Amino acid sequence: MSLDGKVALITGASRGIGAGIAEEFARRNARVVLSARTGAVLELAARLRAAGMSAEAATGDVCDEAHVRALVQLCREKFGGLDVLVNNAGILVGAKLGMLRMEDARRMFEVNVLAAINLTQYAIRVFPQGRGGSVINIASIAGTDGIDGLSAYSATKAALVGFTKAAAKELAPRKIRVNAIAPGFIDTDMARQISPEWFQKRVASIRLGRIGQPADVANCAAYLASDEAAYITGQILGVDGGMAV
Repeated sequence: MSLDGKVALITGASRGIGAGIAEEFARRNARVVLSARTGAVLELAARLRAAGMSAEAATGDVCDEAHVRALVQLCREKFGGLDVLVNNAGILVGAKLGMLRMEDARRMFEVNVLAAINLTQYAIRVFPQGRGGSVINIASIAGTDGIDGLSAYSATKAALVGFTKAAAKELAPRKIRVNAIAPGFIDTDMARQISPEWFQKRVASIRLGRIGQPADVANCAAYLASDEAAYITGQILGVDGGMAV
């Protein structure tokens, strides 16, 4: 699954799944442009460059139009264009129905859905003509199956699934493939912030008997970004170890 020479823009790349994807893509010789809200993403890019890999980074909010434009311009200036977009940036605010604050729900939709749609619109303008590219949206098992206590978050990820399927049909004539990955319970900082009891309950629901690692998602993303997946579009690939929700 070589990514030699491909230019990949990855959002939410400072930690967790996003950082795992960035590292895996760079290891496979992709030229990566990374985005996140914190300076940790600049440190990651510096580490990748120190290891002889091609990486640039910028800090900002994917809901900020100026930041989105700057990211795409960075891809053009540093690497001549863009081949792969990974819409990974996302937030989660858990709340039972009746306790959910609408400002939290709106923010989740802004980051998890609208920002992905907007960045996709900008990114496809600089995909190579006639050669297409790959858009990979990081959805969730919450969006395909629903998770109690996460109704609004589940709704945002379900919306991302719908966008993936529709965009795949719309962009297919331009040879742009659009797919999504639906991770289950992945070992990230977010997962480690929950109570030990809830953590063990989630792990116990995974039929393969272990929590997922960012590398599990990154390997799937590398496949979807590669030419080996040239005939795959409009698909939602679960990376959940057989998790039951």
